[in-house]
Amino acid sequence: MRVYDVPVVFFDLDDSLINKDANSLWIRWRFRSERWAIVEAMLALASLYRAYKRGRVTHWRLSNYYRTRTRGMNLASYERRVEQFFTERGQLHIYPQAASLLFAYERQGTELVMITGADHVIAEAYGRALGIPHVISNRLRVEGEKIVGLERPMCYGSGKVALAQAFLQARGLSFTDAAFYTDSHADIPLLELVAQPVVLNPNEELRNAATLRNWPCLDWRIE
Repeated sequence: MRVYDVPVVFFDLDDSLINKDANSLWIRWRFRSERWAIVEAMLALASLYRAYKRGRVTHWRLSNYYRTRTRGMNLASYERRVEQFFTERGQLHIYPQAASLLFAYERQGTELVMITGADHVIAEAYGRALGIPHVISNRLRVEGEKIVGLERPMCYGSGKVALAQAFLQARGLSFTDAAFYTDSHADIPLLELVAQPVVLNPNEELRNAATLRNWPCLDWRIE
């Protein structure tokens, strides 16, 4: 795997550093012990997942999903459940190649950043396990003890671009100082801005887009 000489490298999480999307892993894990979670699964499959693949995720739709997902839990109890999920299920889906690539970048002094549509509790659990010190993600909005949705901007589409730009500007850098690895067609706006885009574990649509733009492509699913 080639390592690029850039000050900052961004990594997507779902289907990129891990071999599934974290929401699906959570749903399957939770359903094993809580039958009620089938409501969450139906909501995700019927609404959120299809909207994500079509690039049509809205703040309302995603906030509604998280209100359903965390029903009956405050932030502290959700954090405990995520820790249990990660120990029992989540950590098993990290690509072994991810550790090697992250280590190579860390060794050359590149700042590692995860940038993902997962919520900050899930994302930070993966960040700690992978040794990624900076995590940019969707943040749960909490009022009192209750989780009421997500903060703005969403870490998705144009919101992900804005959050990445803010991270770079805070360090006196720009997109020309960054690389980005992702599997998601929704991330094309950010791929087009960075100095070094890398398509990782792509679907056919993104693979075709990468071929047209002459972007390098890695597929850990077949290695």
